Amino acid sequence: MSTKLEKAMYNISALADLGQAITSEDAFHEKIQSVLYVITGTFLANKGAILFYDKSTQSLNTLTQKGFAQDDLDHLNPEELISLGRNKSCLIGDAPVMAVAGAEILAPIWVGDEFIGALLLGGWLTAGPLASEDLELLNVIANQIAIALNNHSLFMDLADKLEDNRRLYEEMRHIYHGTLQAFAAAIDAKDAYTKNHSHRVAKYSVAIARELGWNEHEIEGMYVAGYLHDVGKLAISNTLLNKVTPFTPEERTEIRKHSTLSRNITTKIKFPWKNVEDIVWHHHERLDGRGYPDALAEDSLSDGVRILTLADSFDAMTSQRPYREKMDVQSAIGELRKNLESQFDNKIMLVFCKVLAKEINGELPEPDILPHLDRNSDLSVISDLLEGIISELSAR
Repeated sequence: MSTKLEKAMYNISALADLGQAITSEDAFHEKIQSVLYVITGTFLANKGAILFYDKSTQSLNTLTQKGFAQDDLDHLNPEELISLGRNKSCLIGDAPVMAVAGAEILAPIWVGDEFIGALLLGGWLTAGPLASEDLELLNVIANQIAIALNNHSLFMDLADKLEDNRRLYEEMRHIYHGTLQAFAAAIDAKDAYTKNHSHRVAKYSVAIARELGWNEHEIEGMYVAGYLHDVGKLAISNTLLNKVTPFTPEERTEIRKHSTLSRNITTKIKFPWKNVEDIVWHHHERLDGRGYPDALAEDSLSDGVRILTLADSFDAMTSQRPYREKMDVQSAIGELRKNLESQFDNKIMLVFCKVLAKEINGELPEPDILPHLDRNSDLSVISDLLEGIISELSAR
């Protein structure tokens, strides 16, 4: 096999390696360094550098180099390199533009009409001038590097924009959650006996949804529904909300309007989550069809509605109300258990009990239910009760 044929085959192999090296965005700088080693090996040069042109600062940055002094590379003038032409490798000779770098050949790197950078080589290990096919090969390599650098630049620009969008989204989420909490505070201000009720119901609902395996987007929607489920009470009179004596039938009808009022308010908001309005609207429905406002039953009730129904009822039972004393935790759990299949869903109850048991056992990093319960509760008694319910419901 002739020397020229051997070199041509080596060049083809080197280009294949180069293609593999620059197609991945992972560990870009390590990849581009391996590219330089392939190139210097192909041309038997002991000096090489790949430079990238930063449009924002109009300066050349060294992506990788071997054999050159960095100070020499820092003195390169990008405007003079741009004037040399597009993707045409040229021998430097005594050209003053490259005299300080000690380079012997330069391949400017362009994509279309845009200057991307430059490839420098020098310090040949063999005597004699470069052949014309070597310059052609260098042109091909420069084109490949141009594509790689351009793709990387586009990728980094996109990454920066995505990061900006992520920050903006997080800021909007904080504002959104602040608005929700302001709504909840306004509701609580009307009814002194339900202070922080919406917050607790949202936390309980999230804990259940997370244990059910919902994704974070769905969980956030459940959180929003929990916060806004009673927003319709803003349209109910303070006198009625804070009444100590039992409600008359007319007053009870008026109070029950709050779920429809909540739905009317939330339908005016363009939520990015599904079913928030439906969950808010129907959180007082029952499995047996005896709830309100639409007397829905069983298959008509989504898991979101079933979660909020249980969370809302549990917090109502464990909170002080003007017309009754609050229940202790074990009594409230017993009441939920007694109304399974008529008012509350077995699956949701099982998950709720599992979450509370995990919190009592310290198995969750951030408890959502336990911190809001009576601190005087006997956790061992509650734990035994939960264990019995979990065993019972798991067997069904």
